[in-house]
Order: sequence, then structure tokens, then C-alpha cells
Amino acid sequence: MPRLTTKPRVLVCEEDDSVLRSIGSALEAAGFDARTASDPKAAWADAQALAPHFALIDISSPRSREMTLARQLARAHVPFGVLSARDDAEQVERAIESGAMGCLFKPLDLAIVVPSIGLWSARAVELQRLRDEKQSLQQAVRQNRSIGTAVGLLMERYGLTLADAFESLRRQARSERRSVAALASDIVAGVAALRLP
Repeated sequence: MPRLTTKPRVLVCEEDDSVLRSIGSALEAAGFDARTASDPKAAWADAQALAPHFALIDISSPRSREMTLARQLARAHVPFGVLSARDDAEQVERAIESGAMGCLFKPLDLAIVVPSIGLWSARAVELQRLRDEKQSLQQAVRQNRSIGTAVGLLMERYGLTLADAFESLRRQARSERRSVAALASDIVAGVAALRLP
């Protein structure tokens, strides 16, 4: 399981100051950089300024701003969990649908809160790594498709073998100090032409 290379920043939004202090202190004692806010609007401002690794937000209040905060965090790709009173099943379901990684119920047991946040934070790092990997693979496929298409065009236009077409592409890219993928994309788009020796 991947580890964070810096002290994990956790943003906690809870309107009950004593609960907020308890969670913040427990997280700090466990090695987290805990940031706290008692209001969803302030928590969102902190999230934008601090780029937390994880957020824990209270959705027990009848006010709808907590769900707004959940949606904002999800759109900003800040992983989060929720705190809820036990009779908030519908609201918990909406939070999970909004992107919450999990839920802790009140009254809280701090012996469960800290390991849960640790687990969710590690899982969030893993999910981000997978998203990054997927994006990298998609880019590689697009680049390979351009290279393959450009090589095919060169083979057809100039009667080159596969190896010669690719080598010509590679040689020109090197002389222009460009990547093969960038030159291939321009050839496919008709922006560049291969200069044969």
C-alpha cells in the first residue's frame, strides 16, 4: 500500500467544538497534520487553500451546507469521509453517492476514527495513483496510435519498409529535437512532412 511522503493533511469539519478538538488532537497525536473548521464554508475555503490529503465532514446537521461541502470536495478530487448521527441513513447514502469513502457514526470512538482516516487516506493515495496510471496509459495509446498511423502513411507514400519508416520518423524527430509522438501527430494531421535523406 503506498504511503504519503509528507505528513498527511486532514481537514475536519464538525460544528461541535469539543468533538472537533478531540478529533483534531487525536489526529495530531497519530502523526497527521490536522486542520479544523466548525463551518462548511470555512472548511471549503481551507480545502482550497491547504489541499488536504483527506477531509472528514459532519453531515449530521439539518443544514444542507454539509452536503454542498461533500459535493465541492468530490469535484475538487479531495477524498473525504463523513460523520453522521445514526438516524441519517438517507443523508449518508447521498454522501456516499457524492463520493464519500466511508462513514463514521456518532457518538464517535476515537480509537476507530484515527485508523479509519489512515486507511481511507492510504486508499485515496492508491486510487489517485491508479487514476494517474490510467491517464498515462491513455496518453501512451494515443501516442502509439499516432506513431503507428504515421509509420503506415510513410510506408504507403514512400514505399518504405516498416523498419525504415519508423527509423526515418525517429531520425527526423531527433534532428528536430522533438518526440517521435509529436512528429507523428503532426504528420498524421498533415502539418509536417517527412524529409527523406
